[in-house]
Amino acid sequence: MSDSALPGTPDAEGWRRLHPLSPLLRGGLVLLVVAGIVVASFRDRFVEVLFVSGILRDSNSVDVSVEGDVVDLFGYLAEQGLLLVALGIAAGAILLIVLFSWIAWRFSTYRITAEAVEERRGVVFRNHRRAPLERIQSVNLQRSLLARALGLTKIEVLTAGQGGKVELAFLGHRDAKLVREQIIRRAAEKRSGRAARDHAAREGAAGERSEAPTAGEPSSDVAAPAPVDFDGRAFSEAGDRLTARAQDFVDADIDPEAAAEHALVRVPVGRLVGSIALSWESVITAIILIGIVVGGAVLEPALILGVIPMLLVMVSVTFSQFNKGFNFTLARGRDSVRTGSGLTSTTTESIPFGRIHAVEARQPLLWRPLGWWKVRITTAGRSVSQGGQNSTQNVVLPVGPEADVLRVVETLLPGVGDDAREIDGLRDGLAGAGNGYLDAGPRAGWVLWWGRRRAGVRIADAATRDATLRIRRGALTRSLSIMPVVRAQSVQLRRPLLHRLLGLASVQAHTVLGPVRMEMRGIELGAARRFFDELASTVLRVQGADGLGPTGQGPALTGTETRTGDRARTPASRPVTDEGPA
Repeated sequence: MSDSALPGTPDAEGWRRLHPLSPLLRGGLVLLVVAGIVVASFRDRFVEVLFVSGILRDSNSVDVSVEGDVVDLFGYLAEQGLLLVALGIAAGAILLIVLFSWIAWRFSTYRITAEAVEERRGVVFRNHRRAPLERIQSVNLQRSLLARALGLTKIEVLTAGQGGKVELAFLGHRDAKLVREQIIRRAAEKRSGRAARDHAAREGAAGERSEAPTAGEPSSDVAAPAPVDFDGRAFSEAGDRLTARAQDFVDADIDPEAAAEHALVRVPVGRLVGSIALSWESVITAIILIGIVVGGAVLEPALILGVIPMLLVMVSVTFSQFNKGFNFTLARGRDSVRTGSGLTSTTTESIPFGRIHAVEARQPLLWRPLGWWKVRITTAGRSVSQGGQNSTQNVVLPVGPEADVLRVVETLLPGVGDDAREIDGLRDGLAGAGNGYLDAGPRAGWVLWWGRRRAGVRIADAATRDATLRIRRGALTRSLSIMPVVRAQSVQLRRPLLHRLLGLASVQAHTVLGPVRMEMRGIELGAARRFFDELASTVLRVQGADGLGPTGQGPALTGTETRTGDRARTPASRPVTDEGPA
């Protein structure tokens, strides 16, 4: 896709402006609302200051004993002949807001080059952010309810590194989809071009004459994806602007090709509601509510009043989960994996291939009879709060049966789950006996409690570039974590105090910050050391053969194996401590 297809007219350096209503959504509308609240709350005081004792006082005495009704206020101003003055003041305030919004819009620009996505903003204090194409982790479209009503969309470009984010807020919805396609396409071409150069460099260093993989064709012109309904069917061409705006408002942003090929993973509304009702959060909240009611009936009736704030919190959390999981879809596109969801506000996340660092399937106890699982991932570019255990932004499947989990894993991790043998291995890891897994030690019950029987770790396909580290754990909440070995930044063997007393050890593989923790605790010490050696050699072999570092953006980790007593060893050159990499 050429730059000429992008919205707006570029200047000499290629910078383009955002939508003219962008400043209004970023802050101008807030000022208008605040001004309205202030005027409504203090209108009597304004009348007294401006027209009774202020500079606009006339020669007649004024009685301001009105009851505060808006009609009385306007009647009073009209009677005193000051209505035009008041309207002029209000109009002047609005014009100032519009003027400052226009200035902010004039100084808010973006551009997409062959190397990066850039955004500039600010008048007095200039802010210039840049996202290199080869470090882009995901491209998201976000639309609040107001933005949807105005036909606007915010583009969020996440890169590797904490807080690495470029926001293009806002563009017209169809323009935003066009810009997203341009960014994803150029990022894919940038990665393929680098891979071709790395391959050529390796072959040249080895003195071999083999043909390097091509870097792909240059971007071709691509139209903005048409708006589609919840079933992925494209709407017919709108005959007027009102119809086009309505189509953009309900656009599900699903790839029509994936829908036609039945390649979508969906979450029905009934299943989503059931999963929320059977989640640990809902169950614990219900138990607390029952306890408060019983306590009020037995001890003190006033305690029942505590139900009200608990109900408000429960309703708020439940609606938030429903709103974010509504109409969830996952599909595999040409250059990325795309997820979308939302009822009032919608979010579409496009993750380029090769940016998933770890995947985890989780199954709470009450979901087990229904065979439901939740899948979440670790990707680079999340902040510390976003990478936490409860981050909804990491969820790529809110709830689904085992078949959906297998399709999601195969979509997110190409090479995993794409044949019968792999599918059987995933099923065995999810809910089977765990054949081939290294089990926890005989004394691990002191550290794993009821989860000892399920706990296990293994390296799958260790002889190939698709080698993965897999960890099973959990009793009340089952989980299976999968990490491509090529994503490991370091590996660690550590022995906290209780592990040392019991003759046990813990093995962990470190990757970028995220909710998926790749650690197996409670392994018998001798077995843990042997497994650590096997994992370390696999990491070095796979990353050396792949020619890429743990993030897929540089040379593989190199260095010799080091020892720190019985605490930690790592094949990476970075140091480690008892708690993780330094």
